[in-house]
Amino acid sequence: MTKTDLITTPETALPPAFGGSLPTDRIKLRPLIAQAFEAWLSKTESTATRTAYRNDVKQFMAFQGLEIEQLEAMTQFVPDDVTRWRDYLLAAGGRPDHEGNPTPGENSTVARKITSLRSFFSFLQNYGYRGANPAAPDFVKSPKVSDKGLTPSILPKRVGHLLDAPDPETPSGIRDRAVLAVFAYMALRVDELHHINVGNISRDGEHTVIRIKGKGNEIRRGVIPPIAAAAVTEWITVAGIANDRSGPLFRPGASARGQGRDGFVRRRMTVRAIQQLVKKHCQAVGIDEEVSVHSLRVTAATEADKAGIPLIDIQHWLGHKDPRTTLRYIRGVENLDRSPAYTIRYG
Repeated sequence: MTKTDLITTPETALPPAFGGSLPTDRIKLRPLIAQAFEAWLSKTESTATRTAYRNDVKQFMAFQGLEIEQLEAMTQFVPDDVTRWRDYLLAAGGRPDHEGNPTPGENSTVARKITSLRSFFSFLQNYGYRGANPAAPDFVKSPKVSDKGLTPSILPKRVGHLLDAPDPETPSGIRDRAVLAVFAYMALRVDELHHINVGNISRDGEHTVIRIKGKGNEIRRGVIPPIAAAAVTEWITVAGIANDRSGPLFRPGASARGQGRDGFVRRRMTVRAIQQLVKKHCQAVGIDEEVSVHSLRVTAATEADKAGIPLIDIQHWLGHKDPRTTLRYIRGVENLDRSPAYTIRYG
């Protein structure tokens, strides 16, 4: 008997070890679980996080041969269902290669997906479901994730080449230089850059600052150093958007081949377009294809650490809540000159 058979047969009892006092009639059960699902998603204020969670559950359902609308089936799953999905993701859950063949999923990605599923089952329990959590750690182990971050950093010299890569003679090149400079000197997340408006930039004494909307819609201010501020100012001037305070800072060109000479559309560049912009210029200067937008954030954190900036300041700069997260961003060889061993004195 398949999962589909179970959920379409009203008389079928829930699995003894995982059932609860819920309606067994799928017509009554479906809206109840769907309501819980939406309530679970709404716990986080981040649109990107909600989308990721929804996709994780949808992918799990698809692996079981079900549609996301059939959420009443969540009461039928047992640990083996979750384990099989985990093993599938580890074997073939990565992005297809250049020939379209499946690749293994990253441990960190698979662990996040298992955590999403585990969180939803836990929420169902709080919502009134009295069954066990088939994704709980006692039943399903998440793959180990290294304490060291997986995102590669970039050598500082290569970052310099990257910043010079866009064509300064075209409006789109001037925009791209500003995008790269903000990433390199402010260590923003791609979603944070995506949401910047022209009016988010202001002066505070001698400083040029940007109001940044981070994860969970938390607001922080970041300083733009002069070299990056000059690039942003040039872009604003060329685009003619200085007075459009409520409009997006970085915008797509009016046409694909116009390079901005025919103007820019008053809408935000998509996250995907920003990622492709960075990838294009990285490839142009011969930077490894594994490097991503996030690599610029990791590189900036690493350079700040090398400069002796206290960890707490780097943490606040990156918008992290936990300093352990910040530590995973810092790359490079051990700095023996700063070893605590040199500070110890006895007697």
